[in-house]
Amino acid sequence: MGLQEETSAEKAQNILYTVDAFENGLALGQHAIQSDLSFLKDFTLRLPGEQQIVRLRSRYMLDKSHPYSELEKQLHRLSNQGVLRQTVIILGVNNDPFHPFEGRFDASMRFLSLFEKYTPGMLCIQTRSPLLVLALPVLKRLGKHCVVNYGIETPLEEVARRYTPQLPRVEERIKAVRSLARFGIPVRVQVSPVLPYGDWKKDAEAFAEVLVECASGIDLRALSDGTEQREKQLRATPIAQKLAGDRKFHWLRPDAVAPLREALERIAPHTLAAPKWEHLRDPQLRIFAA
Repeated sequence: MGLQEETSAEKAQNILYTVDAFENGLALGQHAIQSDLSFLKDFTLRLPGEQQIVRLRSRYMLDKSHPYSELEKQLHRLSNQGVLRQTVIILGVNNDPFHPFEGRFDASMRFLSLFEKYTPGMLCIQTRSPLLVLALPVLKRLGKHCVVNYGIETPLEEVARRYTPQLPRVEERIKAVRSLARFGIPVRVQVSPVLPYGDWKKDAEAFAEVLVECASGIDLRALSDGTEQREKQLRATPIAQKLAGDRKFHWLRPDAVAPLREALERIAPHTLAAPKWEHLRDPQLRIFAA
């Protein structure tokens, strides 16, 4: 069945394709999702060690030797079916597409050139890499068809070094977000997951103010969702083990984001709303995540 031949049941949901980019291959997964944009919070960029927690159905590898050609083939198909301009593409779910090692940065910069040729309704780039600023010319040309979802889990450098030592410095990430915003690139900050930012309640507003200063939208996620399965998975992750060893139990609770959310609701409630991409208002919305 083609994209133009949907049943009424299929119209109630849309298909989400997740794609992880590697130096010499692409991994695809397929998901059924609701047509509103609230699903985005479930596909935030994962921390190293969390990747296996994102469940990918119908996951398979494309041609490892020609990832650029394979992505072009997928975009060309969507274009021919007349749905590309109603398609949301998420670049970066299980790994950071602009990580400077493993060939990912070079591959992703080449992928961006494809998105200029085959411009989707919305390209969501998810990263924690300050190197994304090198793509500013392309991002500006994509205009309203591009948004950056940028990961900042804590404002404290010492916390980031303790729990996520492999990630870029917090200061560099905040500078990158400010630069993107200054050049008119829409930026949503993903606090995903929230990590210690000082006193759980007293310092929530200070962190909220840092986020509001540089983001048009903010997505929050706790390490735990309270389910037994998630708790079991967490026990095997280094970040949860360190938090428990440091007796930082607030940050392992399902409501870990509650004080930060309350602070944002007081000072900038609009930042917590799901994005409204009016040019995507179409009953046949298609989602394609990379």
